[in-house]
Amino acid sequence: MSKKTQRISQIIMVSVFLIFILGFCVWTFLLKDREFSEMENRSLAQFPEFSWKNLKEGAFTDGLEKYMSDQLPFKDELVTLKTDTERLLMHDLQNGVYFGKDGYYLQNYKENTAQVEKNISCINDLAELCPGKDISLLLIPNSISVMNDKLPDVNTTQDQQKTIDRIKQGLDSSVKFYCPMQELKDAAKDGTQVFYKTDHHWTSDGARVAFDGFMKFLGEDELKADYSVKELSGFLGTLYSKAPTAFADKETMKLFTDKNNKLTVKYTDANRNETTDTLFDSSFEDKKDKYSTFLGGNYSMVEIKSDNAQKKENVLILKDSYANCAMPYFTSMYSNVTMLDMRYYHMQELDVSDYIKQKNIDKVILLYNVDFFNTDNNFVELSF
Repeated sequence: MSKKTQRISQIIMVSVFLIFILGFCVWTFLLKDREFSEMENRSLAQFPEFSWKNLKEGAFTDGLEKYMSDQLPFKDELVTLKTDTERLLMHDLQNGVYFGKDGYYLQNYKENTAQVEKNISCINDLAELCPGKDISLLLIPNSISVMNDKLPDVNTTQDQQKTIDRIKQGLDSSVKFYCPMQELKDAAKDGTQVFYKTDHHWTSDGARVAFDGFMKFLGEDELKADYSVKELSGFLGTLYSKAPTAFADKETMKLFTDKNNKLTVKYTDANRNETTDTLFDSSFEDKKDKYSTFLGGNYSMVEIKSDNAQKKENVLILKDSYANCAMPYFTSMYSNVTMLDMRYYHMQELDVSDYIKQKNIDKVILLYNVDFFNTDNNFVELSF
């Protein structure tokens, strides 16, 4: 190839590259900025306010970088294309998510021993602050543990059972401990879908398996409620959002409603202060974040009264989002259920221990999944 031909080839390549970059910039500014990403379930950066002070301190350039990243045209499609390309290259781990067998997405797990030990200590502090109270930990293993037969043959995930054993051994003897690992595994082998394929949560059926096992563990009577079922189709969950691919299977979500139980559901939260008669928020049914149909998401405090529960007891559930889809069962069993989420409940009314004493709580149930227990740093709210 002659020097002239090489020069022409280089000019063409540079020109195409510059046209491509210029086109993307023009397209970015022509498009209306998005305020929220359904895929990422978060608010997107908007164009930063300019001032000489912000420019000097770097705040403007930082904000501009975030804005350009969030408002990139076809960002979701480009991320999906990248993921599909990686899958074609047989890369089974993307953004902390394994592409497992039968369409399962499985979130990688690595124990944070220091955080686990801190959270165990906080639960023990609560037990010490509330002597004689009925306190239980319902610890839910994640799909990567229950469905480990779906993992790729080559993987580096850690065994959650070691974390589960660490928690069980570290808890004060006054705290009852139950983990439905075997029950969930057995149900999955029998054909029950206990976890979503594309989401980190368990299904309503998986929650029922664990609830029944937990009630048996506590010595409670079998739940006798009669439920109607509503199905929501087209669900793609949080793990799909981490590693979106055109090959993911959309799923169906089940909403169980006790036919004979009238509910009063009171939200006490800075972002929501109202009373309804249902455990479901229909505004999420047509959104990507369909799991938030359960109670509308996570709030600091939700108080639920049932007029036809099997037991007249006051139950406090300290929880993460796994508890949300299990509420149809708990509210059919117990007449008064209060949910506190330590991520948002920061002593708005009372310390947790004071709440237990002053509200005449009969049972305290901590309902957390292992991955949450492994990473969350809000358990410290239990120590006061």
